[in-house]
Amino acid sequence: MQRGEIFTGTSVLGRLVTFAAIGGVLAAAMVLPIVAATGVLVRNQANKFTTLSLTAQGLPQRSEILDSDGHLLAYVYGVDVPYSGAKKGVVQYFGWDRQPVTYQQISPNMVNALVAIEDSRYWEHGAIDLRGTIRAAVNDLQHKPVQGGSTIAQQYVKNVLLLQAEVADNTQQEQSADADTLNRKLNELRMAVAAEHQQSKQEILAGYLNDAYYGYNAYGIETAAETYFGTTASKLTVTQAATLAGIVENPTQYDPIMHPGVSLERRNTVLARMATTNNGLTAAQAEVDEAKPLGLSGSEPQSGCEASSVGTAGFFCQYVEEVFLHDSAYGTTPMARAKLLSTGGLRIYTTLNERDQQAATKAVNYVVPAHSGLYNPGHNADTEAMIKPGTGQIEAIAEDRPYGTNGGQTEIDYAVNTEYGGSSGVQTGSSSKLFTLITALNQGIPFGYTQTVPGSTTLTGYTNCQGGPAGYYNGTPGAYNVSNAEGPGKSTDSLYTGTTNSINVFYAELEKKVGLCNVVHTAVDLGMTRADGTSLLSADGGQASADNYPSFTLGSVNVAPLSMAAAYATVAARGMYCSPVAINKIVTASGGTMAVPSANCRRAISSDVADAVNYILQGVLTTGTAGQIGGLVGREAAGKTGTSNVANNNGTPYAAFAGYTPNLVGYVSVFNPQSPTVDTMGGQSSCYRLEGGIQSCPGEMFGADAPGSTWHMSFDHADLGPVTYFVPVPPDSPFNSQGNGQVVVQPKSPTKGKGGGTGTGGTGGTGGGGTGGTGGGKGGGPTPAASPGPKSVT
Repeated sequence: MQRGEIFTGTSVLGRLVTFAAIGGVLAAAMVLPIVAATGVLVRNQANKFTTLSLTAQGLPQRSEILDSDGHLLAYVYGVDVPYSGAKKGVVQYFGWDRQPVTYQQISPNMVNALVAIEDSRYWEHGAIDLRGTIRAAVNDLQHKPVQGGSTIAQQYVKNVLLLQAEVADNTQQEQSADADTLNRKLNELRMAVAAEHQQSKQEILAGYLNDAYYGYNAYGIETAAETYFGTTASKLTVTQAATLAGIVENPTQYDPIMHPGVSLERRNTVLARMATTNNGLTAAQAEVDEAKPLGLSGSEPQSGCEASSVGTAGFFCQYVEEVFLHDSAYGTTPMARAKLLSTGGLRIYTTLNERDQQAATKAVNYVVPAHSGLYNPGHNADTEAMIKPGTGQIEAIAEDRPYGTNGGQTEIDYAVNTEYGGSSGVQTGSSSKLFTLITALNQGIPFGYTQTVPGSTTLTGYTNCQGGPAGYYNGTPGAYNVSNAEGPGKSTDSLYTGTTNSINVFYAELEKKVGLCNVVHTAVDLGMTRADGTSLLSADGGQASADNYPSFTLGSVNVAPLSMAAAYATVAARGMYCSPVAINKIVTASGGTMAVPSANCRRAISSDVADAVNYILQGVLTTGTAGQIGGLVGREAAGKTGTSNVANNNGTPYAAFAGYTPNLVGYVSVFNPQSPTVDTMGGQSSCYRLEGGIQSCPGEMFGADAPGSTWHMSFDHADLGPVTYFVPVPPDSPFNSQGNGQVVVQPKSPTKGKGGGTGTGGTGGTGGGGTGGTGGGKGGGPTPAASPGPKSVT
């Protein structure tokens, strides 16, 4: 022996000294309840671990957003979504991709592999393995690291403390949990002993596997199995399990994606160790497995609404996140809610109907394909919101743009209010005549009520809710200039035909008759607000309240399509208004439930009035402005077209269609998203694709064009439920007091007879005969048979 070898780590005396030192430390840790000046800290942390961490409370766990059938839409372990109230316009929180599983949900291969490489005597010793600790010290001194000195229970404790510190964003606590110091080891030992007394060996092992870090933001064996092999913890093969067990010691060094060679060597070390420690493999089996490739086939699980699992429901998914982030029931601040959503392990069951979502998405992208020079040269947007009447449940939200932040994608949800990730809203055109119609019926105006109106006129006498003049035209307060889309010429229309043919002047007169203030109140009763959430009865920035605009009946105020869908769902549900809701249920990580936003269903209008509305609006799809679209095969359906500002014949800023059955409502809006009032839908920019596949370029985009085709196509494939019929209006209803309104006698138009010769002309027809010329020619011709007034294309 050389003189200098007496105290080397490899000498016999050196090893004895090392063993003695280690044994002394362990004895101190086991025997002394308080260790010197750090005793209180050790005791407190042990108590904290016992009371909080053994049940994994407080540890991050990803949440899940599910459709109405419980199918996964997205995992959420990080939030990065638009938020109108945030300083940067977004809310961001980056969490941990972690999904705990039970011991029974972990493959025995994984258990064997981990025990073999990390703690081969795990099933034999307690929280402290004296033999393993001494062996690890010797191996470390001899530079032969094979198995760590800490037991699985100790490593479990360390991982829990690290995760707790990270979630608390406590840098000092995080550093302490990972410090290479005696105090830290003693803390771990005491807490490991506490864990061994509180949990079974199986629970501790599962806890360790659930908390270990495997790289690529994968915390826990479930997400690690997904990330590297596209499988679950319960289905891991021997080689897959050995790869993951090998990663734990150093996820960066043994990264199988960046360092496959090193990872393969490490995996084979685990396989060999499984054989030598009799953990699930024989030497022969290990040799066979060592010859196999890594076999990576997974991918990093995606968080949030851009994940591939979301499919076509990206905009709906984001709306769910927005609803959660705006609800103070889930936290005092948006950031607190984002943290809960990212780390709370919530299972959020939504109202999304997968079939309806697919139908709506297919329709908007087929009729107005975003990047088609043939079918959408104007680069128009097409969006549809679907609601189930009587529930408020949002069945689908679709848009003809892919959801996302990359090129050609967008996060702007054109169907919803601004604060929930929407745009500045849309004009609704004549689809807002719904509110005037309901108001008129509420006041007892029957189907056969008639008005004779010119093609264009200036009406006066409008008042707002304060009794002051509403509107202003050509120097006159309380005045409104309005024209029919058909141009000049008088027509007589009933409440029925004036609605189905969408006669603008008729409705402007009707709005004045029933009261503009009353019409706006009806809209408010049906849940309508401006797109930014401001009440229609309040001023909004530079705009006065809606009761100051006689054009309200023609849809001049920007609102969200989702709100319009909910309004039409009210009449489909025979007068019951329900606020739109996207979340059915939230289940917490512990199995409890959280409160969710309520639809607050209430009666907004009488069932008699709703039935009357449904009767009239069915006519829109038969003889009215959407007659060219037609109804649905084997179903009763109703609808209303809407087109804004077509009087200048220079293109349409917005076109809309509301269509529904008793079981489902869809509201469609089409417009140019860049600048609707400048890049209007006229000429080539009005082109779209009909449901039958033919290009249509009407010159001016109307509600019965792309919006109507979108609605019809989506409802041809949607989940309409059992065949259900609208409740008919009884023959003796007061609404039928002047007939059903479908036939209206037009005003007589006198015409001059054609004179000839010297004789007396014959008697003219009832249209207005005249005295003939000297030749005795016949007077004016016969009057045409009675028919509805000219169709409006609004």
